Amino acid sequence: MTSEPTSPPNTLLDPITDKPMDPVKRNILEVALAEFANFGLEGSRIESIAAGTHTSKRMIYYHFGSKENLYAQVLEFAYRIVREDHVDPPDDLPPIEALARLAGYAFDNFSKYPDFIRLSLQENLQGARFLKSSPTIVQMNRATFAMVQDLVRRGQANGSMRKELDPMNVYINFIGQCHYHISSHFNYQVLFDYDSNLPSNSLSRRQAICEAIVCYVRA
Repeated sequence: MTSEPTSPPNTLLDPITDKPMDPVKRNILEVALAEFANFGLEGSRIESIAAGTHTSKRMIYYHFGSKENLYAQVLEFAYRIVREDHVDPPDDLPPIEALARLAGYAFDNFSKYPDFIRLSLQENLQGARFLKSSPTIVQMNRATFAMVQDLVRRGQANGSMRKELDPMNVYINFIGQCHYHISSHFNYQVLFDYDSNLPSNSLSRRQAICEAIVCYVRA
């Protein structure tokens, strides 16, 4: 099942030129993101991407050189748009409340960009082959994890969080739940007649994830 490409933030810069992204290149990346998310690298076709853009197959090869390079740039593009929309919790919040807020923000972000989740699943099936060659993506993700580490450290220092907590387990706990809510949408529909995209269901699931992370870390 295909999906409409999600428009990234207007301020997104081209990682190569550090200037506002060329509209043609940006359009290709948006359409290619949906294509790769749904069909993976091997199943996607440049012809299909060109048909959904405002350009031609020739221009796609002009900008990206090959399907593999296009995929690699789409992967980084996807991580960038999610990171651009990321909101950090206020610095003055107590650590537990800030962590719950961070989990809620992650849920909102993943819900806004479901193709990002599907693309990350495709990349995982390939053994993170292209992620390994992108220090930019690694750095972006480690910045978010560093925030979790800091919140856990502060929570342990003031006695509000359990001393034995592993920040990686905390991170995986809420990121994994937010990820699974999107990635298993169609399975939920078939197995349980449950539409996770309904606003009421999304709101309920978001609240449950935030409450779960608070219960998990609380001393």
